[in-house]
Amino acid sequence: MDDKPLRMVSRAETDQISRKLLVWLNRYEDKPANIAFEYLPSDQPGMALSTIQGAYKTKEYVRGAYQGQYQFKIIYRLQPSSNNDRLKADEILDAIGDWAVSRRPLPYLGDGKQATKITCNTRAAMFARYDDNTEDHQILMTMDYFSN
Repeated sequence: MDDKPLRMVSRAETDQISRKLLVWLNRYEDKPANIAFEYLPSDQPGMALSTIQGAYKTKEYVRGAYQGQYQFKIIYRLQPSSNNDRLKADEILDAIGDWAVSRRPLPYLGDGKQATKITCNTRAAMFARYDDNTEDHQILMTMDYFSN
């Protein structure tokens, strides 16, 4: 097993991937709100794409090409009034995750980059509850890609 530390890609590349993935995810038609980048409203339901640690190289080749990985989560903020609302939030996130895993074509990432796989790392679950009864539910995902 290779124990070399993973190398981060440039901030510009991570930003470009975030932009392309965000556009692609917003093509999912049955979401309750548009997915924003790293932003959730405090007073109404909303959805956000959030990077977990940015993109990094998982394997590098002699001529400069590499395999990369972009870890992210989709957050759904809501003000549930019942257990059914909470369960529905997780079902919505799981449906988006299933769609992303099976959807083709995968996101276009720009010249010289190609998404190769999207994986759901978890099923959806609540991860935060606030004093005003607002809740955040999330699903964790990974996109693998190749850059030449």
